[in-house]
Amino acid sequence: MRSTALTYILDAMIDAFLRGEDWDEAPELMAFQAPFGAILDEAAAIVAVLADPSAAAVFANSTSGANEATAAAALRLYILVPALVNVILNYKICVEHGLPLHPTVYYELAEARRYKMDHPIADLDRANRLYLASIELARAAYRLEGDFGERAAAFKAQLPEEIAHFVYTSGRDKYSWRGAEPAKLAALSEKVGLSYCPALIVAAAHGSIMPGLLLAEYIGRPIYFVRFSMFKRKDEAPILSVSDEVWLSSWREKSVLLFDEDVAMGTTLELFYRRLAPLFAEAKSACSIRYAGSSFAPDFVAQFWWD
Repeated sequence: MRSTALTYILDAMIDAFLRGEDWDEAPELMAFQAPFGAILDEAAAIVAVLADPSAAAVFANSTSGANEATAAAALRLYILVPALVNVILNYKICVEHGLPLHPTVYYELAEARRYKMDHPIADLDRANRLYLASIELARAAYRLEGDFGERAAAFKAQLPEEIAHFVYTSGRDKYSWRGAEPAKLAALSEKVGLSYCPALIVAAAHGSIMPGLLLAEYIGRPIYFVRFSMFKRKDEAPILSVSDEVWLSSWREKSVLLFDEDVAMGTTLELFYRRLAPLFAEAKSACSIRYAGSSFAPDFVAQFWWD
């Protein structure tokens, strides 16, 4: 993880502006609703401010934490960006499993049996292309890339109307927030780097999107998200479509890192590992936080938690 003021100035990333945050309790900002198109626009506006080298220079050299507006903008961006992947992953699942596209309703997979919609092959292709693009766009936001605004506008222009107007809802989640602390992710990347060199990270969405994106930057590897939300979405198994398996098949001779940010009982990451590990030549598991009572012991853990 970058640690010097000079590096912050020359190579600022979102973590450069997140020093001093409370990583124990999720901030109020984490609870919000906004149309997806508006989230893209707001993220572009924030990146434009933070990508200015003068912003990083001032913030890096501040001894009083006076640049509160910049810090607040960075916090907002860190929380907004997961929506880019979350919404498009939901869109992809709806198209692949015959669910309706609706600007305000998040359909559960179990409802596919009721709707049985037949989306055209062209829509399936577009959903998967947009999904891969959403991951790269989200990473570009965290890297504070100067052309993010143009890329976000081009991405927005490709969206179906229902998706551009989809109202994304985020709630306060202290467990995902604790697992998204940059210091934990930096420590995890260092532990992984000592003995393992994954070609790809595959993370369990949705909770792992925020930390997973930053972890991928620290490790310097591609990342792919597969939805598996046992407690929020009542998924019984990772939602792995034919499209997912086709994309992941290009990595079948590689080593991968399977990631979930928070391992409490251990069920989610264990089932995630069991389902996905056989798809690759080698797979190891990782998490930001492992609780003492967990029945599953990941290969790499940033921090053990005892409460």
